[in-house]
Amino acid sequence: MRRLILILFATLLVLPVTLAVAETPQEIAAAIDADLRAAEATGFGGAVIVRRGGETLLRRGYGFADREARAAFTPETVAQIGSITKTFTGLAAARLIAEGRIDSEATVGTYLPDAPEPGRSLVINDVLTHHSGLVDSCGDDFERLSTERLVAHCLAQPLAHPRGENHYSNLGYSTMARIVEAVSGQSWEAYLAEHVWGPLEMHTTGFASTAPNGHSFAHGYLDDAEQEVISARIAALGGEDWNLRGNGGMQASSDDMMRFLVALTGDDPAISPEARAIMLAPHGPREEAVAEGYGLFLRYDEAGALFRAGHAGSDGVFMSYIAWFPQSGTLVYFVGNNGEGPVREALVKVLRHAERMPPAGT
Repeated sequence: MRRLILILFATLLVLPVTLAVAETPQEIAAAIDADLRAAEATGFGGAVIVRRGGETLLRRGYGFADREARAAFTPETVAQIGSITKTFTGLAAARLIAEGRIDSEATVGTYLPDAPEPGRSLVINDVLTHHSGLVDSCGDDFERLSTERLVAHCLAQPLAHPRGENHYSNLGYSTMARIVEAVSGQSWEAYLAEHVWGPLEMHTTGFASTAPNGHSFAHGYLDDAEQEVISARIAALGGEDWNLRGNGGMQASSDDMMRFLVALTGDDPAISPEARAIMLAPHGPREEAVAEGYGLFLRYDEAGALFRAGHAGSDGVFMSYIAWFPQSGTLVYFVGNNGEGPVREALVKVLRHAERMPPAGT
């Protein structure tokens, strides 16, 4: 969940806004399907779900989740979502802010009194919008990192950037996950399971304790070499997993992720209107038509209207993306397992098609 994600954001944020031509939503969905079928022929394994105005236009898997077992990748396959994990940490924070239990303008030390400087004085809003100055990471993804060391050691590291500058930080979201724990009295994963995944019936979603419940796990393939399923690698850390906890490493089925997107952008009572508004509001400065919500990147059109809200996840093997296009009422979830390079090419094509969707109701 490291610097590859920065390259991905740079690629996706410069996509041109393409004016819609005389295409139906069904034709656009068919074009997405055709592109992914072509990618399937060259090794792509993954799934996509496209909804518009409450209607599912495309829900399909491609290629293999497990090449050796010849297991098909389907929308029910449990797969890595990478840094989209941050979207759930952002939602947990938004819920607690909406309930008055976290003040976004308070400091990290307000909730983690043992935190040393400089981390102690950082403002929660800056942490959530990648403007805190924290280093990107406090170790490799699978390097052991305990709760105590996260606070005492990682938050004592000199800031890598001036406060207020925009620099992506995985450590920031791990810190936010620890604050969620301190405020809620639950583990980060237990809090999300009770308040988000359970109410939304996201039964294949989780972190170290993800259970497939009859669904298969997707394997990743980098240069055709099979990679170990991430939940097994996280479990081996014995809870000292704070280099990923809160910022990456989660797994979910595509169906679960679409349930989440529908709830986040609709009126599902599992996500309160107050928490929804906090998540989707721009909390950082707008830079080149892009601003940051909590766990989401927000892109605006030339008229200043919200064009796309989304977040990407990549560990160099898997790549995933959630996207909401409010002007057309289109929702997209996409995941692929055969390497960041080829999957990104497929994803860019999917998003270019989705940008052309006409407004719902037309």
